[in-house]
Amino acid sequence: LAGLSVAAMEACRKILLSGTARRLLGQQRIACVNRAVATSGARSQVPALAEDLEEENVPEPKIKEVHKSSENTLCITFTDRTKCLFNSTWLRDSCKCQACVDPSTQEKRVSSASIDVNIQPLSWDVDSSADRLEIYWPQVARKPPHASTYTAEWLHQFASLFQPKEAPAIPAPSPAPVPHPTEITDEAYTNTRSSIILWNRDEIEENPPELEYEDFMETRVGLKKMLKNVCKYGISILRGVPVNEHQIKTVARRMGYIRETGYGKTYDLKYNPDPRTHLSYTGVEFGHHTDLAYRERAPGVQLLHCLKSADPATARENAGGRSFFVDGFYVAQWLRYNYPTHFNILASTPVTFSFLDSQRDRWFRETWPVISVDHLGKLKDIHYSLFSMRPPLLPPNEVAAYYEALRIFANRVEQSTLQYSFYLTPGDLVVLNNRRILHGRTSYNPTKVERGPPDTSVVHGRGIRPPHRSGVQRTSTWSSTAPLPQVCRPRYGTRERWRQIVLRRWVLRCPVASLQLPYPLQYSGFDSGYLLLPGLPER
Repeated sequence: LAGLSVAAMEACRKILLSGTARRLLGQQRIACVNRAVATSGARSQVPALAEDLEEENVPEPKIKEVHKSSENTLCITFTDRTKCLFNSTWLRDSCKCQACVDPSTQEKRVSSASIDVNIQPLSWDVDSSADRLEIYWPQVARKPPHASTYTAEWLHQFASLFQPKEAPAIPAPSPAPVPHPTEITDEAYTNTRSSIILWNRDEIEENPPELEYEDFMETRVGLKKMLKNVCKYGISILRGVPVNEHQIKTVARRMGYIRETGYGKTYDLKYNPDPRTHLSYTGVEFGHHTDLAYRERAPGVQLLHCLKSADPATARENAGGRSFFVDGFYVAQWLRYNYPTHFNILASTPVTFSFLDSQRDRWFRETWPVISVDHLGKLKDIHYSLFSMRPPLLPPNEVAAYYEALRIFANRVEQSTLQYSFYLTPGDLVVLNNRRILHGRTSYNPTKVERGPPDTSVVHGRGIRPPHRSGVQRTSTWSSTAPLPQVCRPRYGTRERWRQIVLRRWVLRCPVASLQLPYPLQYSGFDSGYLLLPGLPER
């Protein structure tokens, strides 16, 4: 790196920050860097570097030596000098031969609970190309000894997890640091077919994730593009959606099925002058947030349909209500590489999110870290809502560090260089991953917004009055087929009467309808809710 310019080194750092480089120094290979995240300072350098990295390959690792390091552990040394310790029970349970795993469904045929915890291999052999390790296991229940085969590539992917570790000289700090992301390529553990693209304002505006409604509804290519946008960018925008209050259901059903909750299949948001109403129903600025972090499971994919916006005769800047979206994963990755200690704090500190439904005098509350990672250290979810976050219950000596970490995260979220900002107009529909994308709107003057007839849908502050929303959530708090909640029966009477009052008076503040899409929505291991559909339509 000594010969690289400062700009080039900064570009390299941006490539690492983007999370798109698959196996880095000392690992198996450097995969293609599709679109590295860049800021304006180093942006011009990144594409060239990405093209150079695309051609650079590291030799595939081979098995150099296998020996027992203990009674129940095999030590495997690879040609790149990596050493891994594999537990014998774990290796036996990982066998993928047809006797152990169904080749069609990949379901296991051997129960993990039936494997002897003290099992030891009878022998092992490495083939002449050093690509495969074959282990022979002892006889079980009068069956012949079993043989398991493992490729060098498959074994090597666990190098960072199973490398020998020296005992620390001092006890590990509490809480323990969040692990650095580990790349596992076995599809039983990780979705390797899709990857995310982290973005800032310049990146997303250069290639906006938009498509036309007709393409989405009528062609398989359009549907695939929509789903790819949500998987890669966390957001997709449909243009030209028919302006009627039921159209959002048509869009949702094109992607999957809708789960009903307390709002029914969809619900409207509109200005409400009641002083007890939620901020989203007012004209004040609604800052960056993810929705419903105080619910048992925050919605995953949400749909926002704009039905009416500011009066075209009124200057938009005067009306206000401009929407903005920020990639929460981008901010989290930036924090990880620039402020690792602060990242660890936000990823390990439990924060309670709570909301009072003043109409029913009921609290909703749930506890998450602001940044959720999985056991491999990969980003999983973002829960961020400054108006529903409560002070964390920390020892006095840890409070200052938490608030400093939160301040740095919040300041980065609000930087103008990260804002994907625009006005929604009638016919626009936004699909976003609520556990990745932070969204909000500027303030607006309700008197300058075009008003609709009573009990009809109008637009939210994104364009100036609340749109329909339909989101993804794994669990629903109430289903239309479930018994009427006890708290509602004495006051509202029959189910139908209750639903009418809910829709007309905007009483409930419950999760929106849930949506299931075609496959697990994962981001190189970042599982963000389920997208389950019996298959893409053949169009």
